[in-house]
Amino acid sequence: MDNGYFALQVTPNVAICEPVIGQFFMLKPGEAIDPLLLRPFSFVDFIISPNDKYPNGLLMFLIGAVGKGTNILKRLAVGNRLSVIGPLGRGFPAVEDDENLLVVAGGIGIASVLGLTKVYHGVSLFYGIRTKEQIPDTEWFKYTEGNYHIASDDGSIGEKGSVLELLERYISQLRKSYSGKIKIYACGPHGMYKAMVRMNLDAEVHVSLETPMACGIGTCLGCAVETVNGLKVVCKDGPVFNLKDIIWDG
Repeated sequence: MDNGYFALQVTPNVAICEPVIGQFFMLKPGEAIDPLLLRPFSFVDFIISPNDKYPNGLLMFLIGAVGKGTNILKRLAVGNRLSVIGPLGRGFPAVEDDENLLVVAGGIGIASVLGLTKVYHGVSLFYGIRTKEQIPDTEWFKYTEGNYHIASDDGSIGEKGSVLELLERYISQLRKSYSGKIKIYACGPHGMYKAMVRMNLDAEVHVSLETPMACGIGTCLGCAVETVNGLKVVCKDGPVFNLKDIIWDG
C-alpha cells in the first residue's frame, strides 16, 4: 500500500485465546529498546489455519505508518520476531439476530472495526477520511458486500462532508421501514464521539477509545477515563465502552 497503511501478519509461537473484535495486542519489534514500550494495536482478523502452516493461528493487523514505532513495524521482514501480549481488553459485544448493526470509522479507526464486517457479513460500514489518499485498499472492505459509505473532507472520494451526516440520513431512512433495535459500533477520534453524543442517535452506541497505553493490563493507570461509574482504564475496562457511559469534556 502506498497510502500510509500496511498489513502486518503475525504467527504466534504459542496458542492464544481466540480474540474478539475490539480487543487489542501490545506489539514491539523483537528485543528493541527504542521504542522501549510495547504499543497497542487492534487486530483486523484472526485466521485459524486448516493445516499445519499456522498451528497457533495467524493475526492480521492494518496499521497506519504515522510515527517512528509504526514505521519500524512497516520495515520488518518475513521471519523477524515481535514481542506480543494479548489479546487484551474488552471487545464489542455480540449482536443479536433481531438487531441491526451499523459500523462507523474515522481515519485509522477503521482498523478497530473492520473485523466486524467479517463477523457480520454485509453489515453497513460508514467511513470518514480527510482525502482519498488516506483510504486503504477497498479489498479490505470485501465482507461488506459493497455496502459501504464513504465521506471525505475534500470530496475526493465518496460524499463531501461528515461521515456522521451520512449515518444520520441512513438511520432516518431506515426508520421508515424498521422499528427494531439499532446498534452502532464505532472507532474514531474523540471529536467524532462528542458529535455523536450531540446527535442523540436513535441507537445503542458502543465506541472503541484510542488512547496512549504503557502497560496494557491496567496497572499503570495511564489510560484512565472518567465515566458515569467512576474512573476506568481503557486497556482493561475497555477499550470498548457504551458511548453514554463516557463523560466527555467540552
